[in-house]
This record gives sequence, C-alpha cells and structure tokens, in this order.
Amino acid sequence: MLKGQAVVEWMVILSVAMMILAIMLTLNDDSFNFFQNTVKTSKVKGSLNEMKNAVDFVYSQGEDGLTTVYVTVPAATNYSVRTLSSGVGEISAKVYVKGNAMDFEVYTNANLSGNIPQSQGTYKMEVAYVDGIVEITQATK
Repeated sequence: MLKGQAVVEWMVILSVAMMILAIMLTLNDDSFNFFQNTVKTSKVKGSLNEMKNAVDFVYSQGEDGLTTVYVTVPAATNYSVRTLSSGVGEISAKVYVKGNAMDFEVYTNANLSGNIPQSQGTYKMEVAYVDGIVEITQATK
C-alpha cells in the first residue's frame, strides 16, 4: 500500500515540476523574441543614422565628396532613399516584426538618389556628391 502512495506522490511532484518548467520555457521564449526584435530595430535605427551622417558629411564637402559606410540589413526590412517634393532627402526603413510593420526615417538637406540592398546582410555602401545630388550605391570593391 505504501509503495502505491509513494508512486502517486512522485507522479504529482513530477507533474508540478513539468508544469513549472513549461511555464518558464514559455516566458523565456517570449523574452527571447522581444530581445531579438529589439536588436533588429536597433540595427535598423543605427544603419539609418550612419547613412544620414555619411550623407551630411559628403554634402558638407560639396562636389566630388565621397565616403563609405557599412549598412546592416536585417531580415524582413525594406530601405528606401528619395528626395521629397519639399527638397528634403529621406532615408527610410520598413521593418516587419511579428507581421507588423514599423517605419523609421531620417532626413537631410541633401537631394538624394540611390538604393540600399533589400536582402539580409551587411553591405559596404558608397556615398558620393555628384552633380548636386548625393548618391548612395553599393560599393563594388
């Protein structure tokens, strides 16, 4: 009789321990996803600021100004480079996190043209002032 009671008590203890473990793993998974998404948006914001600083630097140097910058493109991120109708340059990124789009943008006084790759990875980009326009292109070397 005592053996049966010991088995039942052991099963109850194991069941409670498994439930606690399952709850902890679920909470850790949510925390991990939150951390991953925070890192992703931080990379995008950092890349946008790096690009803006490079554009402003080249624009301040004037004609034939040139610099390079590295841009990290996380998965499910779309960048765009354009000059708004007001004459202000805009570099923007649309980041998809858990199916939701988040938009980030930076602005500069320079007229802009060019593009940033859409595939995940880190790219060496050239920022050059040519004929009154700051061009952003992927470096060939």
